[in-house]
Amino acid sequence: MKKTCIIIAGGDVTEQIYLPEHAFVICADCGYLHALKQQIIPDLLVGDFDSYTDQLPEKTEIVRLPIEKDVSDTWYAVQWAMEHGFENFEIYGACGGERIDHTIANLQLMRFMAMKHLNAVLYAGIQILLTVTPEKSFCFQKEAYPHFSVFALSNICRGVTIKGAKYALENAELVSHFPLGLSNETEDQAEISVQEGNLLLILTK
Repeated sequence: MKKTCIIIAGGDVTEQIYLPEHAFVICADCGYLHALKQQIIPDLLVGDFDSYTDQLPEKTEIVRLPIEKDVSDTWYAVQWAMEHGFENFEIYGACGGERIDHTIANLQLMRFMAMKHLNAVLYAGIQILLTVTPEKSFCFQKEAYPHFSVFALSNICRGVTIKGAKYALENAELVSHFPLGLSNETEDQAEISVQEGNLLLILTK
């Protein structure tokens, strides 16, 4: 089994960060503050350190990034992990915070990771975000996630099927400019699949 890369960004983290066995932990800039609060020692710390200005750990590898760059610290953390062979990602602190632009950038990052055929789960309080692709459908139980929403990450998603939900779809089309998949309810077990394009699935506990 390939190791999981845990990335802790600087947005909101209200949940407990769970570390799978042998996980590799990367903190992106002030995501290090969340790690400190939960007594997590990262394996790597990346950032331009414009938002985290306190003392840096002495025994952790640090990659200093320029302030002027084309990608965010979180995006760079994903790229670094990709280059080092990671395919499974769990990301905390990618939503919320003081700046909504970082949340939007991280939603675009989810699309990028889906296009690269990476497995990514983004944790945001009582919600988790993941992608559904033609190669990977997703099933979940009502007791775990009674509510969910589905959005088109691609401009057009074709062959969208939602089973086991209050509002079902069969071979439908979702587009990125209309939120048809907002606020659905799970029955006993729901299954989401798509034939063309990438979906963003948001599960609510």
